[in-house]
Amino acid sequence: MRTVPLSLRNIPADVVETAAAIAQQTGLSIADVYRLALGSGVLVEATKITPDRAGTYAGLDGVYLAKALRRHLGSAIDLLVASGEHPASVGFTQTRSAGSDYPLMPSDEAEKSLPFDPSLSDELESLGIGLGLSQQRES
Repeated sequence: MRTVPLSLRNIPADVVETAAAIAQQTGLSIADVYRLALGSGVLVEATKITPDRAGTYAGLDGVYLAKALRRHLGSAIDLLVASGEHPASVGFTQTRSAGSDYPLMPSDEAEKSLPFDPSLSDELESLGIGLGLSQQRES
C-alpha cells in the first residue's frame, strides 16, 4: 500500500467542533471519528464520479457500493425523511401524534395525487410489497 502524506490542516472549525461532540457523546477517540467519517465520505465521493468503462465507481462495483452506502447512510437518510428534507418525502407531512413512533404519514393531498393506479397498490399490498415500514410493523 502506498503511503500518501495527509494533512488535517484546513478543516473548518465547525467540522472539528462537530467531530469533538461526536467523540464526547460516543466515547470514541477523535481519530476514530475522523476515520469513520473518512470511510463514509470516500464512499459518497465515489458516487459523484462517472462510472468507468467497466461500470465501476472508483473501482467499486455499483451493487457493492450501494450496499456499503446503505450501511453508512441509513441513519442519515432516516433523519432526512423524518425532517421532510429527503427528495422522496415530497407529499408527506409531519403529523406526530402523542407517543407515535412513526412521524411521517401521507397527507390527504398526497394520497389523491398518487402517480399510479390505486389498484396496483392493492395488488402489491396483497403480496406484502410496497408497504411502508409502519404498515409492516403493525401487521
